[in-house]
Amino acid sequence: MKQVKLWGMTLAAMMMVLGASAQNKEEVELKMKEAGELLNNKKLIEAIPVLEEVVKMGQAVGADAVDIVTEAQKYLPTCYQQKGSDLYKAQKIDEAIAAFVKAENMADLQGDVMMSRKMGRTVSQLYMMQGINSFNTKDYNKALESFQKGLKQDPDNIQLAYFTAKSYAEMGQLEQAMELYKQVIAAGAENSKFAKQATDAKADMDTYMLVAASEAAKAGDIEKVQTYVAAIPENADANLLLIQTANNLKKYDVVIAKGADAYAAQADAGKKGDIAFLIGVAYQNRGNNAKAAEWLRKVTAGSNVAAAKALLADVTA
Repeated sequence: MKQVKLWGMTLAAMMMVLGASAQNKEEVELKMKEAGELLNNKKLIEAIPVLEEVVKMGQAVGADAVDIVTEAQKYLPTCYQQKGSDLYKAQKIDEAIAAFVKAENMADLQGDVMMSRKMGRTVSQLYMMQGINSFNTKDYNKALESFQKGLKQDPDNIQLAYFTAKSYAEMGQLEQAMELYKQVIAAGAENSKFAKQATDAKADMDTYMLVAASEAAKAGDIEKVQTYVAAIPENADANLLLIQTANNLKKYDVVIAKGADAYAAQADAGKKGDIAFLIGVAYQNRGNNAKAAEWLRKVTAGSNVAAAKALLADVTA
């Protein structure tokens, strides 16, 4: 009799569990109906906690409520998109980003590629806006952080790549800056719609590298000067700086090795003459009077015309 009684108790317990499961499913359906009314009345933001409760309840129920959970999840990306838009209008940018990221993740979960990409681009644009604001107040650390987040969201965003490079450059992280600047320039060469960014990137590279080369020249670090000038090989002023620095440091081998390129890059007649003079001096100091004379004869303008004539007389005597 005890065994029969125990079996009866077990069966009763099972019936209670099944009853609870059935009741829970009904509650999920009712909760989804509540969410549906909010959606129909375009109260998308108010629908979010209700839809999330549907998902939570439905997942607890299990297989019986899978369809209801799926339906609720389908609406959540659009609801979070609306929440993000409202927060953006209220200038609550951080909260807006969080909402759009939620929309992106949920769309990705649903396999909605278009929505996911759209939200990703929106988030990247908001990060870029934050970064620009920080950059304009010279908070380059914060600007870089925002630009990096934006670029992570949208790696193909050339404008973001440009701003990220500029932030790196302002912080003195020139290697990272140059890598991104080159990517921007390459994008401009491949697609004309990025022409402006490419032009700006080239101008920035010249400016930042020339400043860095000037600082290295003041410190007498010829190797760094060469490194920075090598990043902008067509920049005439940078090449002239290299030759002048090498001459001042009596690094005549550097003058000889880099002089012809510096001379070719220079369009100004006076500066061209100055470079030719320094190359002539370098060859003369290395005992190659024939090459010295060749370069000294090219000094027809600039501040060293008289000195070049005098030295030419010496090396050809």
